[in-house]
Amino acid sequence: MKVYADFEIRNELWYKIGGKVRYLIDVESKEDIKKAFELLKKEKIKKFFFLGLGSNLIFKDEYFAGAVIRFLPSSNPIRLIRPHIIEADAGVVLDDVINFAFDHNLVGLEWAGGLPGQVGAAIRGNVGAFGSEIKDSVKEAEVFEIINNKPRFKVLRRFELQFSYRNSIVKKKKLGVINAQFRLTSADQGVVNRARQTYLNNIEYRKIRHPLEYPNCGSIFKNISDPAHIQKILEVYPDLEEKIIREWHGKVAMGYLIKRLDLSGYRVGDALVSPKHCNFIVNLGSAKASDVLSIIKLIQNKFAETFDFVPEVEVEIIQ
Repeated sequence: MKVYADFEIRNELWYKIGGKVRYLIDVESKEDIKKAFELLKKEKIKKFFFLGLGSNLIFKDEYFAGAVIRFLPSSNPIRLIRPHIIEADAGVVLDDVINFAFDHNLVGLEWAGGLPGQVGAAIRGNVGAFGSEIKDSVKEAEVFEIINNKPRFKVLRRFELQFSYRNSIVKKKKLGVINAQFRLTSADQGVVNRARQTYLNNIEYRKIRHPLEYPNCGSIFKNISDPAHIQKILEVYPDLEEKIIREWHGKVAMGYLIKRLDLSGYRVGDALVSPKHCNFIVNLGSAKASDVLSIIKLIQNKFAETFDFVPEVEVEIIQ
């Protein structure tokens, strides 16, 4: 366990936005986690947040008077525990799990190529892309809950994780993830090669379509999946019905809607709605969290005026 006091968190986050935190605590094991919460108890700190890669977060500019607990991978972070089951630590980057699977003739996670996140965060937010979600491959996860300043560890099977669109019981109950097991499909070399190509294509797609040249926090809003909300959109833009069915996997793409509402390129300070993908608000250099939140509020107000509902934020806002 390593502890850093009054730490500037912005440099550890993809967005390069955020103020100081009272403690950043790096943990690699259950023992580290126990020690971390002993420290929090001793310092009478009740506020804490679990950090992975820091790719889908907005930390506010103000001082965070609590602890950020960051999960680092162990010395043996990815393990083949059965011929078709991989176990990976929470702090492992998802791309590393995918490539480990390929090396062991396993497929099933290639859709996630280039998703910027670690295993723990992937479980927590049920990450997804191209019509697939992490829940499709999860067998179980070892998690912990904080009760009376002490971590209590347990294993949750897939159905107990209560996955939903970009959500899970881990997120709802503020649990920490230790590791997760993925049930994948054994394949011959030809199938593995095709899966690897899909993986590489998805990485290339992100490079071309997403504004990765600037600090960002990924998708700001969840795509629209509520049938009632989709119907309200179709009342305004009836021409979208075909796209919803054929391109967007039954949802409505937020990036498209933001662009169609003429908000592409909207800027507050150094925060900009990216013309490359309008569901990204990029940091042009010295953006503040308050700049980003102003744009989020403006987009929500525009949706309320146009469609009579407010889109749900996907990025997590830490305050």
